[in-house]
Amino acid sequence: MRSIPLAALCLALASALAAPAHAAPKTYKTPHLAKAQARQPAPPRLWQQRPPTDFQARYRLQDNRTVIGKPQKKLVRHAATPQCQDMNALASHSGADLANYLVSLPDYTCTYGLFALDKNLAASIYSAGNLNAVASRFAQEAAGYNASSMALVNLTLYLRAGYYLASTGALPALDPSLQSALRPGIKQLAAGTALFAANAQAPTTAGEVMTLITNMADEAYYLPSVRAIVQRYTNTAANPNAAQSLRETTASQGFTGALTVFFYAHGRANAAPVLQNDGSYSAALTQFVQADKASLLGTETAYQLGDATREGLRFMQYPALLPAIKPQAKAILAASSMTGADNELWLAAAEAVKYYDNANCAEYGTCNFETKLADAVLVNRYTCSPTIRIRAQEMTTDQMQSSCALLQKEESYFHQMLQTRNQPVANDNNASLEVVVFDDYNNYSKYAGVIYGISTDNGGMYLEGNPADPGNQARFIAHEASWLRPAFKVWNLEHEYIHYLDGRFDMYGDFSAATQQPTVWWIEGLAEYLSLRNDNQTAIDVAKTGTYQLSQIYGNTYDMSDYVTRAYRWGYMATRFMFERHRADIDAMLPLWRKGDYAGGYAGLMRQIGKRYDAEFAGWAQNATTAGQPPLPPSTGLPACNEGSPERLGKNCSISGLSSSYAAYAAIWMPAGAHNLKLWTSGGSGDVDLYVAIDRYPTPANYDFSSVSAGNDESVAIAAPQSGHWYYLTLQAKQPFSGVSVSASYD
Repeated sequence: MRSIPLAALCLALASALAAPAHAAPKTYKTPHLAKAQARQPAPPRLWQQRPPTDFQARYRLQDNRTVIGKPQKKLVRHAATPQCQDMNALASHSGADLANYLVSLPDYTCTYGLFALDKNLAASIYSAGNLNAVASRFAQEAAGYNASSMALVNLTLYLRAGYYLASTGALPALDPSLQSALRPGIKQLAAGTALFAANAQAPTTAGEVMTLITNMADEAYYLPSVRAIVQRYTNTAANPNAAQSLRETTASQGFTGALTVFFYAHGRANAAPVLQNDGSYSAALTQFVQADKASLLGTETAYQLGDATREGLRFMQYPALLPAIKPQAKAILAASSMTGADNELWLAAAEAVKYYDNANCAEYGTCNFETKLADAVLVNRYTCSPTIRIRAQEMTTDQMQSSCALLQKEESYFHQMLQTRNQPVANDNNASLEVVVFDDYNNYSKYAGVIYGISTDNGGMYLEGNPADPGNQARFIAHEASWLRPAFKVWNLEHEYIHYLDGRFDMYGDFSAATQQPTVWWIEGLAEYLSLRNDNQTAIDVAKTGTYQLSQIYGNTYDMSDYVTRAYRWGYMATRFMFERHRADIDAMLPLWRKGDYAGGYAGLMRQIGKRYDAEFAGWAQNATTAGQPPLPPSTGLPACNEGSPERLGKNCSISGLSSSYAAYAAIWMPAGAHNLKLWTSGGSGDVDLYVAIDRYPTPANYDFSSVSAGNDESVAIAAPQSGHWYYLTLQAKQPFSGVSVSASYD
């Protein structure tokens, strides 16, 4: 894994991502990475029970459904209307009229579209006159703010989006005079108590104002102010209940915003010199942790203790401060435990040691703590098959078995649809996938980054690693969708398993190699298509708008501003269209991908296709429905068995055309040295179940292995079959079936 020096990483984050407060993932589902990235301890977290959407993560926008603690005021729920979300309508206002329009919006989420403006609309909405008028109104609202309206947050979001667009190049750099005009109002808000008071109309106000500081890259100016905010919520003899105010949404999100100012300041050229020579900032943060530990442990805001610990110990990176901070880190570790109720503090301190003083980890007692933590947290293990194993925090055996059955069915369907013949691409050693499942999003956010070194402001992450490395382990790090309980679901499970299979059987090389050309339409589109099949009304509705041509979707990347819609909705429709209407083109692409011919053969094929299908796709999308199932390829992709008997299976072959209203039968002999036996059914109509037994024909009441899901895609995997024995198969008709194939493969 390539190591990135901390200072360089901070500067890169600060300069390249001045709008979001930290590096954001590319997808609300799961970033698909070659490997975990070298990094510093995680940034402060936005507390929420569900994973953030792509929009929320990319622009660091609060989840408007989040309620922390018991609201001090009854929240007033608003709803964004299509009219208020229309950026063209907003562009029709200018100057003071624009400021009035922003203040009058029915919901603060109406402004979220500002972050994704194209250059032309951005230039109109963010003219110098408009920016100055909004800044003037911001100063007015800041001076009279009393936590009773959305006016301030709407203006703040407009300004945040403007600075974000300037940081991405969608706008030229904003005039420095704007920053000067905003400073007095922000500083007044930070110094007073009104900004952090509960706002029933707009509980995200304090957090958004703090985030504006990072959008402006103006952390250095506000360092004393955010230190004072930390001290304001630190319990003292004079104010023993100061921390209790953080058990409310507005104050808690504002406090997270203040911590984020510290996080970003380390990467600013004008702030780092101040921080590296002034121990008062670290001292204020660690004092907050020590004084408020008893008040916040066991509450919904206990995570603030962990985040404040990370920010306080982030100062360990500075040699001049390390001698003074080192005892603080040791004290925090000694007073907490890795798996106890106070492990937020222990984990934060252990992370700091890992990144800033790991050569001396034995002094702290933190050497290789990640492995110990994983073993302590992920206590449930289950091997589904030679290709799938689960490590879980809280899953029951039944839940793991049902997840295995789901994945095995998906695996069989994948091989059938892509006609892989179960043959991996060359040099791919990702023979198995480890599925890691945390109990909910909060546990994922708490542990996954510490154990696996990943960002957790997402719905999970697939780490492919380097498939050419014999010791590599492909891994999907996930969490249960707790908001769907009592129903059980591992969030994005099928989608991510398709990523694994696609990478192993279709795409040569690691993730970076497979995306050297624009293949995102296929990578994300295929995962959506095979996991959802035809049941994706959202994607159908999006494609009917005609926003994009098919040829534009072929150019999808992981850096698009409209990523979620283009990659998932449009990618699904593009992939489905090609399967339904141009399967021959897919069959031409697959061999090119499988041998790694991305820049030559695949790019050339896509140039030939060009815009040829644009009109056809547009018409097809207007008539697409959720009815039916994806069209199956004409065969299993395996040759017919020729073993001397019509019921005898062999290595890597199929028996096709089986039909019965009761049962059909097959058998296969296992020679010496055979391993990883796979038996599966596919195709046809009706509903067949698969039963397998050693040296006898099985029945539904007497069998050794079975697969009994709905439909005809059944699969049994046996890692170590018994050599010198017959394996007999019964294809039992749950409903009369016809045209079914049964296939076998082994190594």
